[in-house]
Amino acid sequence: MESGVGLAIQCVGILLVTLLSYFMRCSIRSVSLKYWTAAWTCLSISLLSLFVGFHFEGHEKGFYSIYFLGEYAFGLLFVAGCRYYANGSRLNGTYLYLFAIALTIALALPHLSADFNDLFLVQASILATLFAVSLISLRGTMKPREMSPGLRVMLVALVLLTLDFLHYVPVFGARKGAWVVTVPARYLQYTSIFDLLLEILLGFGTVMVLMEGVRRDMEAANQKLMQAHDKLELIAKIDPLTEALNRHAFHSLLSRSETGLEGESSGSVAVIDIDNLKPINDTMGHHVGDKVIRAASRAVRSLIRADDMLFRWGGDEFMVLMFKLPLEEASRRMETLNDVLKENAAQWTEAAVSITVSHGVAGFASLTTLAKAIEEADTAMYEKRRQQGRTAGKMRHQRSGDQAWFTISGRFKR
Repeated sequence: MESGVGLAIQCVGILLVTLLSYFMRCSIRSVSLKYWTAAWTCLSISLLSLFVGFHFEGHEKGFYSIYFLGEYAFGLLFVAGCRYYANGSRLNGTYLYLFAIALTIALALPHLSADFNDLFLVQASILATLFAVSLISLRGTMKPREMSPGLRVMLVALVLLTLDFLHYVPVFGARKGAWVVTVPARYLQYTSIFDLLLEILLGFGTVMVLMEGVRRDMEAANQKLMQAHDKLELIAKIDPLTEALNRHAFHSLLSRSETGLEGESSGSVAVIDIDNLKPINDTMGHHVGDKVIRAASRAVRSLIRADDMLFRWGGDEFMVLMFKLPLEEASRRMETLNDVLKENAAQWTEAAVSITVSHGVAGFASLTTLAKAIEEADTAMYEKRRQQGRTAGKMRHQRSGDQAWFTISGRFKR
């Protein structure tokens, strides 16, 4: 195979890698990809210039200069992409200085010898150095356990490219027996194919690295969405006034019982109703009424355990689920509720207001029997209020609208 054919194949291969980089830039926003795409573009222009220079005698030096400059630009831009990927370093004034040096070498090098192979000795040394710098830029800031498969492919390709271009120095130097060894001319005809294979491996590694970055970004975004979902789910289950659980949270609890996971839960349930909240709202304002509701919630929390569940059941009603707590102990705690309110009402509400509540307590053997227990506690609460004579002017209201009753199975029925 003639060397010109190998160079043509290399031009086509690198052009395809360049087009792939451009297509990826349409959907991936990455500074490293930006630098690498520019690098592959420079390499494509460089190889095309060399191919043209081989076929236009008399003007080859100008094309050689473009070839040298394009390859130097490829190397420098690839280094820039690797440095940004490793530590976020962007192009700066140092690169402009290096580009100026590269331009000077590219313009002067074609005039040093009429034999391109002699010039390629210098070119191969410079490119080997640039590949080695890219390798160090990627490898120096990362620990082995942090390396992804794509990054490992890139490192292997850079190592092989560094060795590949370094070995050209003795190989091309020995083509005329300079090292007492003559390299067969047929071997030199395949150097472009060797370069292409390694450069494609390098391009494949950059694609893998970029896809891994996209995957990490998607995983991070998904994690944020899950956190936002959990936060919204929590907000949906919390009453904003009292920070107690609401009916939506209770529905979620019941749905768990349908799986059988909570079927054996037992304990006590208490229904608590604030006495005469409407007169307080009418005479002192709803802002005081809200403080009264918060005070009642605070008083209940002071009497229950950390793992008991407090629900705001309605406007002035609360429900408490006390798992694994005997009915006698639950009743004893609820009996002290008015004492707690009497002692702390003025401090918690910052108003001269008297707060009393009525309560009822019942036991349940499982979540499937919780519905009946709530009804029993609700009935007991109104019976206690009636017996204590605090029902004047307040009839037992009918449940309607957003308040629902349980069926035998434990589910709500609107």
